[in-house]
Amino acid sequence: ALSLISILLGHELGHYFMSRRLGVATTLPYFIPFPISPFGTMGAMIRMKDMPPSKRAMLLIGAAGPISGLVLAIPILIIGLALSEVAPLPSSGYSLEGNSLLYLATKFVMFGRVLPADGMDVFLHPMAFAGWAGLLVTSLNLIPAGQLDGGHVMYALLGHKARYLNWVIMGILL
Repeated sequence: ALSLISILLGHELGHYFMSRRLGVATTLPYFIPFPISPFGTMGAMIRMKDMPPSKRAMLLIGAAGPISGLVLAIPILIIGLALSEVAPLPSSGYSLEGNSLLYLATKFVMFGRVLPADGMDVFLHPMAFAGWAGLLVTSLNLIPAGQLDGGHVMYALLGHKARYLNWVIMGILL
C-alpha cells in the first residue's frame, strides 16, 4: 500500500511543484478512496486554482506528474520483482497481469527470459504489483484525451484542435 500511495503521491506532487514553480496556484494532492477496487483507490488529484499562464506552462505541468510517477514506479517495480519468485503456473484459478513493453523488458532484465512462458511466470510480491499498477496508471493517464495528463499535453501542443483528437481517441477507445 505504501508503495502504491508513494507512486500516486509522487505523480501529483510532480504536478504540484511544477505548478508552484510556474506561479500557478494549486491545492495539495487529494486521494480518492475506492475500497472495492484491487488498488484500494481511484488515484489522486490536485486542483489548479488558476489557469496556466501559457501553453508551455500547461505542457510542463501536465508532463511533470507522469514523469515523477514513472521515476518512482520503475525502482519500486525493480525492488518488487527482486522480491518476487518465478514458479510454475497452477492448473487453474489464477489471473495474469498485462505485459506492457516496459514491464516485459524489466521482467526480461530481472529474470533473463520472457515471462510468462513454458508454464512459468513471476508470482508478484505486493511491491512489484504496486510498481506494475504505477506503470498501468501512468500509461492510462497519458491517453491524449479529456482531463487526463495526455489530454492536457495535447491541448498545450495543438490548442483548440485537440478537441478533434479527443473525439478520435474516444472513438478508438470505445
